[in-house]
Amino acid sequence: MKKQSESSSPRVDWSQYLTVRVEPDEMVQYVHNLMVSPKRAELQWGRDTSRARAAQLRWTALNRAFGDARVSSWTSSQQRNHIHVPAALIGAAGVARLTLDEDEVVFDIPTLLDATLELCEPVGHG
Repeated sequence: MKKQSESSSPRVDWSQYLTVRVEPDEMVQYVHNLMVSPKRAELQWGRDTSRARAAQLRWTALNRAFGDARVSSWTSSQQRNHIHVPAALIGAAGVARLTLDEDEVVFDIPTLLDATLELCEPVGHG
């Protein structure tokens, strides 16, 4: 007899959420709530809504992207195991294209960085 998994929750097919976009301001708010109070994020976004699953998928993909040298130039270390991430990068994670790489969902890094630049406020005079 096969041993059942400890978790009784059904396996989620994340591929259906690859094209679900999360507005940049909402993505920043989701990540903020997730960091400050995960229960608050769950109450605000729900647990099993397509929007909450899409935001979680995008947050997970962004965490993977932090390991890419092209993204690391947008972050700065504040303390050991802590980094500062601009809101524009988090917001861009809500709308940038996701792809499947083997069995992981990842960002197309150039698209993520282009979306980040679009969300940055202009500096100086043109």
